[in-house]
Amino acid sequence: MIKSLIYIFCFLFLGELIHYFFNIPIAGNIIGMLLIFLALFFKMIKLEDVKPASDFLVKYLVVFFIPYGVGLMVYANIIAAYWIPVSVAVILSTLLSLYATGAIYQKLDKK
Repeated sequence: MIKSLIYIFCFLFLGELIHYFFNIPIAGNIIGMLLIFLALFFKMIKLEDVKPASDFLVKYLVVFFIPYGVGLMVYANIIAAYWIPVSVAVILSTLLSLYATGAIYQKLDKK
C-alpha cells in the first residue's frame, strides 16, 4: 500500500512540477494523471504497483467531492442568477465526455 501511494504521489508531484516550471494551462494533477496513464500504458510501471492505493482512493472518491459541494454553496447566488447557462454547460460537457469516452473505448477495444 505504501509503495503504491508513493508511486501515485510521485506522479502527482511530477505533474505539479511540470505545471509550475513550464506554466502549462493544465492543472498539475491532470498532468500527473496523464503521466501515470502513459507509464502504465507503456509498461514502465505495473498495474499491481499502484492498484492497492488506487482501489482504496476510488472506494472513498465521494469524500473528495465534499469540499467542492461546500464551495458551490458560497457561490449559490451567482449560480442562481446564471442557472440556465450553467445547466446547459454541465449537460453538454457531460454528454461530450460520455461520447468521447465511448468512442475511445470502442477504438481501444478493437485492438
